[in-house]
Amino acid sequence: MLGADPAAAHPLDLGYLKVEATAGEVTIVFDLEAGVATRLAGGADPEMLANASYRLAAITTNAGPCTWTTTTAALRAATNTMSLTGHATCPAGASTLRWALPVIARLPSTFEVLVKARAFGGDHVTMLRHDATVLELTGRSSAVSLGALVKTGVEHIGAWPNQWRDADGWKLADGIDHILFLLALLLGGGTLLGLFGIATGFTLGHSVTLALAALGIVRIPPSVIEPLVALTIVATAVEAYLGRWRQHRWKIATAFGFIHGFAFASALRELDLASTGIAKTLLGFNVGVELGQAMLIAILAPLIIALHRCRPRAGRIVVRVLAVAIGIAGMYWFVRRTIG
Repeated sequence: MLGADPAAAHPLDLGYLKVEATAGEVTIVFDLEAGVATRLAGGADPEMLANASYRLAAITTNAGPCTWTTTTAALRAATNTMSLTGHATCPAGASTLRWALPVIARLPSTFEVLVKARAFGGDHVTMLRHDATVLELTGRSSAVSLGALVKTGVEHIGAWPNQWRDADGWKLADGIDHILFLLALLLGGGTLLGLFGIATGFTLGHSVTLALAALGIVRIPPSVIEPLVALTIVATAVEAYLGRWRQHRWKIATAFGFIHGFAFASALRELDLASTGIAKTLLGFNVGVELGQAMLIAILAPLIIALHRCRPRAGRIVVRVLAVAIGIAGMYWFVRRTIG
């Protein structure tokens, strides 16, 4: 697990692309967490990335190709975000746009790029991802479907099957941190209904802070939230090892859910969700998280319950070994994120 060398305890797996397209001009702004941009560039320093020149993939329209005129990059220290801005001129009479972005295929499988576009008089909200890297826009307004948002929530926590395989074969899911956090919550055992209650408590806390942060009511920088998320994994593992607060695990899950919600929502701060269907966005994502957790619980909970009931002594040993392993992983992620 440590050999997989994850970049963060709960990586910011969301980028934001804003597009303004008219019949003769296209302007784009692409915001990406600085750590992700650094990995894409092979470890280059963020300051170097901010001063580098960029050649963007070609945009085509029904009237012919567009020509990039300027591209600039900036590092926003306050939000630890790389922002790439580009301007292109397009042939007169353009009314459709197609932009292939192969770089997105190099991002982790859980990574989503939220796109908000105003193109040829139409408003669009959509998503790009590792298996959908082409942006196509027309003058007809469109919005991301509820089903796609639910799938995003399931994938976010590593519960979708494709999270465990890539072109090279089996791999750790990019949401392995969430899986380990959930496993630590379940290690104390209990009834199946009680374990689902613990997961639901987490989703409740996650939903509240996701909504608060997405609406801009509460804002906490990623540099603070990401190490805190790693510490929640450590703290949950310690609780699983000691087994002293079993009756309060749903409260612990809810409290830590507040922190995990900020980890996702910190990447949404510049997206004007109030005008792009925030209710559907939050509902779809959180339904996906809950479904993903239910899938994981359906697999893990019977094993843990059987371990506690059938082999109590062996069960305690297994629980403590797993708790120590999860705690070490969480501390490792905490150090990685703290020192950059």
